[in-house]
Amino acid sequence: MGAASFTGLLFLGCGPLATVFVLCLASKSFLVLLALGSAFYWLCTLLLISALFRAWAPLEPSPGPYVGLLLVAVLIQELARVGIWRFHLLSCRVLNRIAQEQRDAPLSVADRFGLALAYGFSHGAVHSAFFFAAWLPLALGDGTIYSAACPQLSFYTVGALSTLGMAALLTGGMVLWLDGLERRDAKQAALAPATHLAAALLTLANFANDGCLATVPLLLAGGAAVAAAAGRRWWQRTTTVPRLAAGLGSRQSQGVEVAPSSSAGDPDAALDRGR
Repeated sequence: MGAASFTGLLFLGCGPLATVFVLCLASKSFLVLLALGSAFYWLCTLLLISALFRAWAPLEPSPGPYVGLLLVAVLIQELARVGIWRFHLLSCRVLNRIAQEQRDAPLSVADRFGLALAYGFSHGAVHSAFFFAAWLPLALGDGTIYSAACPQLSFYTVGALSTLGMAALLTGGMVLWLDGLERRDAKQAALAPATHLAAALLTLANFANDGCLATVPLLLAGGAAVAAAAGRRWWQRTTTVPRLAAGLGSRQSQGVEVAPSSSAGDPDAALDRGR
């Protein structure tokens, strides 16, 4: 296909995730280090999964054997997500302790979302590198590859678009998951593993005739929906405090006595007490 096609596919599959890194993470050195450390953690997790199934490779090209593989792979990744949660709690405590010693403000809600985004970015980036960028150099050769089950789209195009959808789903899902656990919202926290499992099993439809014509749009739609939900939650949570502060200030300026409430003015303090 050549260098032009290789570059286009690379930007299609990984470009949006790289944009998130540049706009939201690259300006903060701690988030960059956190994303790198988390990426190594997810890389070890995926290497463990591949090592477990190495004895059965190659699998029969049918949905049956891949169902078990996907179920185990998603289960291991979701168990690994618990490790991210525990490290997130530890890092928040340490950072708040450092801020207190330096007489600085504790972590804000926006700071916590930034940490969650770093974890989610690393999961999506490692997944993209492991399942897409690793074999993309094959596109530099002559010609292209088509699947017999879905000759309408090339193998590389399906891989790039599927990677784009999964990266958005994993990144946004991590943000929703950590925020849901902090607020003890079980429904929101369950959204991340549920959508991860659904997206993984959805890829089995690629074995069916013309299956990629359904799986690719659905993966893109699912990733966009989860990412939009995470962005919406981020916006709601980070704009609540200024609105409350503005409302309290207005009432005090009118001579209305307002009882102090630590949970209303400082949601981070409420989260710390909840833990």
